[in-house]
Amino acid sequence: MTYRPQAPVPLPRAILLATAAAFAAVALSHLVGWAVSQYLEALHTTPDANIGAGLALLLLPVPLAPVLVWPLVRMVRLPYPALTALAVALPYLLSAMGVWQLCMSFTDPAPPLVSVGFLAVADALALTVVLAATAVLTTRHHARALRDR
Repeated sequence: MTYRPQAPVPLPRAILLATAAAFAAVALSHLVGWAVSQYLEALHTTPDANIGAGLALLLLPVPLAPVLVWPLVRMVRLPYPALTALAVALPYLLSAMGVWQLCMSFTDPAPPLVSVGFLAVADALALTVVLAATAVLTTRHHARALRDR
């Protein structure tokens, strides 16, 4: 069931709600990546398991964030949450992989915690930009649909 408010959502409010949902989705996805890496590290103490834990910590949040956006966009009650989340997925994945490549090239000699923190902030900014733009488009479409009734 898709939530469609009877009154149009103002654009500044839609951008603010999209920003909150984006930061929450990235935070939750990085928390899941951290939990999986801790589980892998506790399960096996061999160096190969540590490599897997590091990959889980760095790569798992990227595809998980757009999945977590849908319930959060629905929770903040933006119009057309399924369409918004679906439209966000591909542009975010492309921008997040670009951000990931830049992050790994700039923070190569940095300590792992700094690079993971930088990656989390960069992912949050990438998802915020894409989700806010998509929320503006769907909100404008919804306002136009309400006006044409």
